[in-house]
Amino acid sequence: MKKRLLIVVFGLLLFMTGCGNKEADLNTFRVAVSADGTSLDPIDYNDVFSENILKQIFDTLLDKAPNGDLVNGLAESLERPDNKTLVIKIREGVKFSNGDPLTVENVIFSLKRVAECDQFGYIFKNIDTDNLRKIDDTTLEIKLKEPDATILEALAHPASSIISQKDLEEKGENFRENPIGTGPFVLDKWTKLDSVTFKRNENYWGDKPSIENLVFKVIPEASQRIIELESGGVDMAFQIAPNDIKKVEENPDLKLDRKLDNSVHFVSFNTVKPPFDNINARLAMTKAIDMDTIFKTVYQGVGKRATSNVNPNFKYSIADSIEPTKVDKEEAKRLFAEAGMTEGTTIKIYVNDNQQRNDVAQMMKEQLTEYGINLEIVKLEWGALVEALKNKEDDMFIMSWTPAEDTHYEFYQPFHSDGKGNGPNFNDFGNAALDVLIDAGAREFDDAKRGAIYKEAQELVNKELPWMYICYGETVVGMKKNVTGFDIAPTYAQKFGKVGFEAVEK
Repeated sequence: MKKRLLIVVFGLLLFMTGCGNKEADLNTFRVAVSADGTSLDPIDYNDVFSENILKQIFDTLLDKAPNGDLVNGLAESLERPDNKTLVIKIREGVKFSNGDPLTVENVIFSLKRVAECDQFGYIFKNIDTDNLRKIDDTTLEIKLKEPDATILEALAHPASSIISQKDLEEKGENFRENPIGTGPFVLDKWTKLDSVTFKRNENYWGDKPSIENLVFKVIPEASQRIIELESGGVDMAFQIAPNDIKKVEENPDLKLDRKLDNSVHFVSFNTVKPPFDNINARLAMTKAIDMDTIFKTVYQGVGKRATSNVNPNFKYSIADSIEPTKVDKEEAKRLFAEAGMTEGTTIKIYVNDNQQRNDVAQMMKEQLTEYGINLEIVKLEWGALVEALKNKEDDMFIMSWTPAEDTHYEFYQPFHSDGKGNGPNFNDFGNAALDVLIDAGAREFDDAKRGAIYKEAQELVNKELPWMYICYGETVVGMKKNVTGFDIAPTYAQKFGKVGFEAVEK
């Protein structure tokens, strides 16, 4: 009996030792992500988690470098004979991951499809789908309905990823779960809410990845992601929590990469019903809430206080020239009184299950007690939150906005009257003068004039106060010390085609 017990204990010790010293697999790169995707159809997704998968599988005609520069993707060259015409030559010899050649017909099909879709049609609406013309086997012409200064940036948006028409038609509804593309990786297996596994695309037209396999492990809890990174269960972890940053920085086997991202985090006011249909009520909130303290307490040095709807990563932002609003309690009391927000007033703020947003709301609640205002926090899961906002149940909500590639989209969806009722403009804000500026900015090609338009537009948004700014987000990624080739982009979604490992001497 003792002998059997010794054997069992010895075997258990061997098992535990093996688990504690995970053998490095230099052919597989494992990433802990915070949530799973929902759709892999480029025109049928609405979350950064799906985009993170799409960027491994597909390519676009143009691409965004991590520093924000536009570079060629599948397009070998692009010419603009006039402001309503693009002539694009695609790279020769490009193949989809199944070996089928990329054709001009695939490009035309993909552009027509995205221009006519519901989800992203607003970005590509100026493409004249009746005048997408094949010139020869590698060249196409795009005609625009009207001059559009945003179109080049649009051609780098993941929604404009070039798909195989044959693949879509053969798979039908299954396409959104198992598409093929021309990107550096091929989808191998998608286990919903658990993991996504990719294989290297052996037909890739560019420099092939040095790794053979890429795995996204879905780990919603930030504390569990850091444990997986520390234990060697993953090679990289997304969204390192502020209180875990030191753990990464002080670990000799790990390193941290961080960059101000393209998002803006905000409190949105419901401008179509009392009390926030009154500008004085909105202004009073900005004077009453100590957002500087909230930002420092909740975000702990991650991100940057926001002062404009246009993130400083985007061209024409005036954020760095504006000081954050300072607390003025007496002025806040006066404005609350003028807006009819007397002592005992109850207002509702809606949030999802994001912990930082809940913490912001809680601190706002505590601060408003000084003014006799009761802030009721309504916490809902994401789908229920969106439905509540569409039904105008809120007085305020907390959200973030990460726009499409051009400055225009820092304005169009959040504030143009065309977008009333749609995210993030659930609160139906609209201003005729702002609409004129937004439309003019999209059509203006002169850089100085476009900058002047967007400066005036930012000033008007700050005057009308549809939002109370919290911060600009920051992408914070932890990884093993020997990871190479990772150039962090200012977005949640990242590209892994150049990622690998530095050889470690034993």
